[in-house]
Amino acid sequence: MDIKLYLNKLYDNRLLENETEIQIFEECLSKILYYGDVSVIPRLCLAFDDETEQYEIMFGLIHSIENLYKNNMEKGLTLIAKSIPKIMNRGKEWAEILHYRILNHSRVRLTYGEILSQLDSPTRNVVIGLLIEIKNEDPDMFKESVDEIMSLI
Repeated sequence: MDIKLYLNKLYDNRLLENETEIQIFEECLSKILYYGDVSVIPRLCLAFDDETEQYEIMFGLIHSIENLYKNNMEKGLTLIAKSIPKIMNRGKEWAEILHYRILNHSRVRLTYGEILSQLDSPTRNVVIGLLIEIKNEDPDMFKESVDEIMSLI
């Protein structure tokens, strides 16, 4: 099966409302990961939906994105950043979770800050807004990390 078909099925089953959707979602995600192609990250990000019924299963999507970009961090993080404006309406909570994980890793955080500095203003501003919200929601945990990224932009 073509990777695009797996990506479409993943998206179509993102709400994970029943066992069938969960099974299809997990199988498609596994097949997509098998390809190991970092360029699918934007399509994977589109599957984030705050209305999902199964948060534990959706965390598999977070881990999958992380696995894809660990071998090509700059490209992967660039694709994540460029995807954020497209997912904020339906997947803001997942965008935050993805950013919590970025903020918690020094090397990833520094690379992300450099990438954000090179993005177009509208995209960068959406990501900056998200980072500021994260910082304001939990300054004890994220102030230093967010400030570090901001110093690189």
